[in-house]
Amino acid sequence: MYNVFHWMNKITVVRSLKRRTVSIQIMPDASITVTIPYFFPKFQIHKILKEKEDWIKQKQQLLLARITENNNEEYFYLGKRYPLVLRQNQKELVELSDKLYIGSSNKNYIKTYLTSWYKQQARKIIVERVYHYARIADLSFASINITTAETRWGSCSSRKTLNFNWKLVMAPLAVIDYVVAHELAHLKELNHSKMFWETVRRMYPLYREYRTWLKRNGHTLRI
Repeated sequence: MYNVFHWMNKITVVRSLKRRTVSIQIMPDASITVTIPYFFPKFQIHKILKEKEDWIKQKQQLLLARITENNNEEYFYLGKRYPLVLRQNQKELVELSDKLYIGSSNKNYIKTYLTSWYKQQARKIIVERVYHYARIADLSFASINITTAETRWGSCSSRKTLNFNWKLVMAPLAVIDYVVAHELAHLKELNHSKMFWETVRRMYPLYREYRTWLKRNGHTLRI
């Protein structure tokens, strides 16, 4: 790896026994990969890159503009905002720490990657919360589904199937708990009667506060 020009992030040189010509690639993170014949003189690399300087700059600027555009985006996870950062060569396609890192620079697929990741997290978190509150209320259910419903956060069928919108995982955990308690209460009351809300209250006394939060902020939980 060589730092040649200030306008280059990094350069990776790959020597190939099969290669007969020099190839220059601008990678998704705007770094440069130069593939050369195995016995190609090292000093010639600098000359070739200098000759291609304008082309390299143009390609890099296009990629960096795209990365900057995406890095201005933020997404919720468990009620906290995380800036979106595109980062190459990470272990997982989506990684969460101080930021939400995506191992891709292709904007066309970011929504797909994020949706898949959110659904995985939703299943882990929501299923655990359902079992937790079901034990507290001594309730049993048939199954749990994570859905893509556009008009509701959760539902409970007459066959005791519980359904939850995956976007709930963007909300604070307290909001998730409210929706879980709400749907579990429907196992006893398939309506919104006074008895139903009393069942919710027994499981989750602060339900009114987080029901209000969801009404006011639910529209922000999206990709």
